[in-house]
Amino acid sequence: MLLRSLASALLLLLSLGLHAREIGDSRSALGSIRHGTNADTNAVFAIGLLRAGDLAFRNEAYTGDAMSISGKVVPEAGHIGQRADIFAVIRSGDRFYTIDAQNQLSPWDTRVASLVPRHANVTLKASQEFTLYEGAIDVAGDYRVFVGYRPLADGVLYYTPTAQPVKIEPAPLPIGECRSFGGRTVPVWHGSADGIFTHAPFAAADLNLITNGSETNDSRFAYPWVKHAPGAANVAPIDIFAPADGVLIRLRHKARNLPDFDSDDYDLFLLVACDPQRPDRTAIVRFNHITEPRADIKAAFAFGDLGAPVFQPVFSEHEERQVPLVNIVVRAGEWLGRTSGTPVAHDFDFMIAIDDVSVCPFAVLDEPHRSQLLAMLGPKTSSPFGPPQPGYSCNGYGARP
Repeated sequence: MLLRSLASALLLLLSLGLHAREIGDSRSALGSIRHGTNADTNAVFAIGLLRAGDLAFRNEAYTGDAMSISGKVVPEAGHIGQRADIFAVIRSGDRFYTIDAQNQLSPWDTRVASLVPRHANVTLKASQEFTLYEGAIDVAGDYRVFVGYRPLADGVLYYTPTAQPVKIEPAPLPIGECRSFGGRTVPVWHGSADGIFTHAPFAAADLNLITNGSETNDSRFAYPWVKHAPGAANVAPIDIFAPADGVLIRLRHKARNLPDFDSDDYDLFLLVACDPQRPDRTAIVRFNHITEPRADIKAAFAFGDLGAPVFQPVFSEHEERQVPLVNIVVRAGEWLGRTSGTPVAHDFDFMIAIDDVSVCPFAVLDEPHRSQLLAMLGPKTSSPFGPPQPGYSCNGYGARP
């Protein structure tokens, strides 16, 4: 059998705690045993799940989520450089399944001899990542994922005696539909903005400071300034996330158009709340100047290299070009892309509007995100290098979006 008792597995993990540093990410180290002897080994494994758009490992997802379950293998030192097969097993209730090279699940009788490799004849490295499963799981439940490897030279299996739990929950159903930008009808998951902003839209550590729009450019927005050194020729882009569940309703592509606009970026509009009975009660999240939107969002702009708006020969909004090709639903915390901000200042626009009025966007976030980002506020005279000023007011909002 590939499994031993949970109590024995826990003792093994405690004895192998020193190996956690070898994993090098947020996943916990899983110890290993050698089949046939049940002897503890120095091989270490880690298993984690990434939803589409995730940058950090998790152990839960919704039914239908596009995701990838991966395993890190740190083999015994004597196996480095050897050829081996990699195996993955999923348990659901009392049933076991192997995952084959085609990413297909097949019932497994728990006999080692009938295991099918997920990745066959690979050369083992000191540390290596393998995709164990890729796709969606449509049945909610508690799953257990195991991983192991078998060197071809001796045919002995090294594997995790205990599993990594993965919880698949039923995807929340939309509460209804609302008419939105361009006359489209889109699904909505929240009828009001109360308590829905559970994730940070960006990390405070990635910013020099944040300025209020009333003292920067436009009172509808807050202006985060991407962290960079004075005079830096290249500014590393930072990650942008959805602060709430929502759907992409509008997509503006501001194509490079010299001398008026020396950039190529996108404005993203997310509808995150709407009462189907009172469609005027909405909450909108907007990001301007996203220089690297994720691939599916960028592909939802139907007009390729064309701009919407355009700047010459006269400015034209071209709203008919800003209707996304498809409804892209995003979950709170989901990665939306990256931005290095505007070409010169390296800031970008961020807005949350509730019931057609812009608000201090950080005041509505859940903790600790509210405090972390409010602490980044500072006056325009300090931008773009800060430092932020503790206690600086987030004010000047209230304009129509």
